[in-house]
Amino acid sequence: SKRPDAFRRQQRERAEPNATCPFCQGREAETPPELFRLQDDKGGWRLRVVPNKFAALSGDGSRDPIANGLGFTSMPGSGSHEVVIESPRHDWDIAIARPGEVYDVLATYRLRHRALRDSGTAAVIIFRNHGAGGGTSLPHPHSQIVAAPVVPLLIRHRFDVALQHHDETGHCLYVEMLHRELADGRRIVAQNEGFVAFQPFAAASPFETWIVPRRHRASFADTTEQELAQFAALLRDVLAGLRQLLDDPDYNYVIHSAPPGDEGRPYFLWHLQIVPRLTTPAGFELGSGISVNPSSPEMTAASLREAVAQVEAT
Repeated sequence: SKRPDAFRRQQRERAEPNATCPFCQGREAETPPELFRLQDDKGGWRLRVVPNKFAALSGDGSRDPIANGLGFTSMPGSGSHEVVIESPRHDWDIAIARPGEVYDVLATYRLRHRALRDSGTAAVIIFRNHGAGGGTSLPHPHSQIVAAPVVPLLIRHRFDVALQHHDETGHCLYVEMLHRELADGRRIVAQNEGFVAFQPFAAASPFETWIVPRRHRASFADTTEQELAQFAALLRDVLAGLRQLLDDPDYNYVIHSAPPGDEGRPYFLWHLQIVPRLTTPAGFELGSGISVNPSSPEMTAASLREAVAQVEAT
């Protein structure tokens, strides 16, 4: 098992302002027309939402299957793909932001999630790619929101497993997991009144961390103002701890939330999953579907817990 400090990045390249960056202030004409913005106190903007210029999904909303011959079937890639430009500053980051700035980002997620949910989409996926290893092509701080015309297989599987557990036990699998992690304590990273951050017992990769609400809600779109503020504070501290401990690693985070129409389900709990990109899946993982984690979540959680405590103390 590798020690936590074995995953620390060396000579991380910092994002520097770029005269050609289409997300920087003053280059608004280089993005598609914005869908939403938060104004600053000088008449400019502090956050914008625009359609993704290179969208994974777009179109008129048609879901009719297309027969392509030889028994193959496809459907139009209809839906929407939005970019949340989190700040006009090229070197801004959630890990070093003020809590109110992180709250603005999360509140925008919620606003757009609600709007897309009401448009009749089948699934809303909110995610953030950080660093080249996380798949980002532009270093300017941004997140993405995709509204899909179908519920993806991974989300269906997650719901099926949770439903089966609820049918067999009468309890929500995610709530039970949270209670067991709190009782064990070894994988807890940080917590506040509304949320708990921990590394799961069967973490698929080093430093995989979940942030889970204490209050049972199936959909992120239904969070309250108070819950968003608590979520923002903990998310910022956990990312700041990862930045300090691992020298600003590449990562992805995604908000797992109930698909539209399933917000009232008692067997699901929305949550955020952070996956630092510290290892590369290889042939065995591809061939077997089995994840290989070269570290112990108890050990990495202890290291991150200490780093987050240092962040909170400053």
